[in-house]
Amino acid sequence: MRLALWMYEGTAHHGVGRIANSMQKVHAVFHAPQGDDYVNPIFTMLERTPAFPQMTTSVVSGRDLAQGTIRLPETLRQVEAKLHPELIVVCASCSTILLQEDLQIVADSARTQAEVLVYDANPYRMAEVLSADGLFTLLVKRYARPQPLTPQPSVNIVGAASLGFHVRTDLICLRRMLAALGVQLNVVAPLGAGLADLARLPAAWLNIAPYRELGRGAAEYLEEQFGTPALLDAPIGVQPTLKWLNKLVEMLNAVGSAVKAKPALDEPAARALASATAAPIHLPPLTAFSLDGMSAPSGVPWFARTADMESFSSKNAFVFGDATHTVGMVKFLHDELGMEIAGAGTYLAHEAGWVSEQLAGYLPETAAGSRPAADGLLVTDRFQDVAARIGELQPSLVCGTQMERHSCRKLDIPCMVIAPPTHIENHLLGYRPMLGFDGADVIADEVYTTATLGLEKHLIDLFGDAGLEYEQPPSAGEQPAAQEAKPEAQDTSSEPAQVSPAWTADAQAMLKKVPFFVRGRVQRNVEKYASERGLASITVDVLQAAKEALGG
Repeated sequence: MRLALWMYEGTAHHGVGRIANSMQKVHAVFHAPQGDDYVNPIFTMLERTPAFPQMTTSVVSGRDLAQGTIRLPETLRQVEAKLHPELIVVCASCSTILLQEDLQIVADSARTQAEVLVYDANPYRMAEVLSADGLFTLLVKRYARPQPLTPQPSVNIVGAASLGFHVRTDLICLRRMLAALGVQLNVVAPLGAGLADLARLPAAWLNIAPYRELGRGAAEYLEEQFGTPALLDAPIGVQPTLKWLNKLVEMLNAVGSAVKAKPALDEPAARALASATAAPIHLPPLTAFSLDGMSAPSGVPWFARTADMESFSSKNAFVFGDATHTVGMVKFLHDELGMEIAGAGTYLAHEAGWVSEQLAGYLPETAAGSRPAADGLLVTDRFQDVAARIGELQPSLVCGTQMERHSCRKLDIPCMVIAPPTHIENHLLGYRPMLGFDGADVIADEVYTTATLGLEKHLIDLFGDAGLEYEQPPSAGEQPAAQEAKPEAQDTSSEPAQVSPAWTADAQAMLKKVPFFVRGRVQRNVEKYASERGLASITVDVLQAAKEALGG
């Protein structure tokens, strides 16, 4: 495992925390030293929910190691007495896994009423994504039970989890589209689900798993074990959402036809089955999916043809993130906004093959057109490599993670965040989904404001203040020029003459590197500094001396 200042994925026990914090009556206990309890503050800061994170650290100290004691059993008993969970998930952190302890024997010695599951979240084999998906799949395998299908068409949504990227508002969007189709929602998991909900998963007609990073393993298991078909596509963008809706209707109708063809066990069941499958599901008018129920569900198709957006055809973008959002964003930018793709990449090496397959034809190719060029798909978990690629390509827009946003500030390139890792501003209280028609509008707005604000700054740098310099009101003690008081007679023989200094070319070039929103103030302060000292010209040395004298 490589330790770094910044990492795209959290550790394995961070992934465990995401699942435990998503579910009802499930609690995670980390067998870890004091420093590895950083996971709790991350959830507290970013999740924006009223409840405390469902995670506890059973601290391993140096004294415990020296004396051969272990606090885990007592921690488990304390968690049960205080919180009364149905399931406690125990895992070791990056440090304590090196101790090679048999935590199952230790956990069993606590003799709690709650079930205790020791999850082997080995950080040397997996990181956050594989750990979270592996634990959720394990829980589904453990608790899902065979049962009849619901009388009416219903679906499960699997994969939405704590600290997911826009997942709470994605769920609202998915619920709205299902309601417009007249399809019931059976279970959402892991977010908000309890163990009883996991047991009810096989009752749904269909599983929706829009995130490739989490939920796909559970959906594939449910299809293999219980025959529940899975819709694994992510409806990112207008055309993909239309395709997704048609596929959803087609799959539900296929299930209904298959169920209706099976002989019922008894007469009441036959009547219920006939009622449930008598009327196939049809796609309603698209206005049914809009927020007001009257207009088009998305403004992207017409907005992409406006004069503002047509100028985007001359711009290019670089996209980097997880698998789901990287693929969805590349296709949205290219197919629906008409932008060129300068390059793309992912930090999920285990998904690189799928990403490359999905983006065939979207990335720059060699002259022969046989494979992506050197500036095509980038697969790395080092943010320095991504920053270097962005610096080489100099795209008009970057769509990446919080790390790319930091890198692009240094490179002076507009950047929007489209995938985790994220910052607090990517966990907003308002309705900002990434999926569906509503999500297409959100993404288009974000692309437009990010790119145009960056362009505005670029134009100001090129053409000066662009009329944005405001006349400064006279400061206290000063009088307007028209009412200037006569200066009092004074001896100025010892003071330097006041002059209007000129800027040398080198000093002007250095001044242009100062951020535009403070450049005017810096220029005035430096000129005042030079005038007070009787300097006829402002050189690089004078500019540096003025900055030091004025505090930076």
